[in-house]
Amino acid sequence: MPTLEIHALSELRGEAAELLRERFVRQRAAEPLLPEVDDFEPHVPEEGLVATRGGTAVAYLAGVVEDDTAWVRFAGCAATEPEAVRDLFAELAVRWDVTRFQVAVPASDEALRDVFFRLAFGCQAVWAVREPEQSDPVDFGGTIREATEDDLDAAFGVVRVLYEHQAATPSFSGLTTPSREETRLEGLECLADDRWVELVAERDGRIVGWLSLYHRPEGDLRVPPDNIDLAFAATLPDVRGDGVGLALTRYALTWAAEHACTSVTVDWRMPNLLSSRFWPRRGFRPQYLRLYRAVP
Repeated sequence: MPTLEIHALSELRGEAAELLRERFVRQRAAEPLLPEVDDFEPHVPEEGLVATRGGTAVAYLAGVVEDDTAWVRFAGCAATEPEAVRDLFAELAVRWDVTRFQVAVPASDEALRDVFFRLAFGCQAVWAVREPEQSDPVDFGGTIREATEDDLDAAFGVVRVLYEHQAATPSFSGLTTPSREETRLEGLECLADDRWVELVAERDGRIVGWLSLYHRPEGDLRVPPDNIDLAFAATLPDVRGDGVGLALTRYALTWAAEHACTSVTVDWRMPNLLSSRFWPRRGFRPQYLRLYRAVP
């Protein structure tokens, strides 16, 4: 067998784009709710490496370093010989000179996922999608409506619940809960921005749940056209099990159907026990997995 050779991505961008095209064709066969893409070369990152064998490109890996983490995003990796990705990572990890790594891999690509598992990565998060759907509302003893500025003080209590839950075991997110003022300022920005739709669940005059819809920009290898994203969702602990989260989700899916959205996306942390069980039960199918490794 010819020896594996490693080259700068800049020398073989066209070959890397072809590897990406082949990978994405397989992805869309497994999950049709991915964007249609004709030209893949613009998606290939600028910096990375390509592995060839006998003059044929068999794998590439590319990413960027931000702060203390190297990120390999949706178009950062493809291979016809997945094992070669391990050689590319070994070389790039030295060049990146960081101890934290995040990699997005297609959820349907078992071979590519296995490569990173054998590089000591674990699954940190999931990006998922499903179709909009009109359905009957869920009776949780309250109402769902669009949020107003008067609701922003109550928003802090719901936001705090999510951040504290993410920081606790077994998620250990390390994220800092924003202050009440930070939450209010961000809420004002969202209410003034047509890309956001803020929904609240109210019962007995009390805000018990919040869900944010976001018209996520297209142009990557994840977001389909006419998409709406469930960017934030949380309910207060004392109403969990009362149907508040389900009511908000069904309202959002119906809203998406009534507003001509063709897909609804969401993402969650896999160690978040509540989210990682709730969203798949609502029919969301994984598009990509975010794999993570931290070197002690």
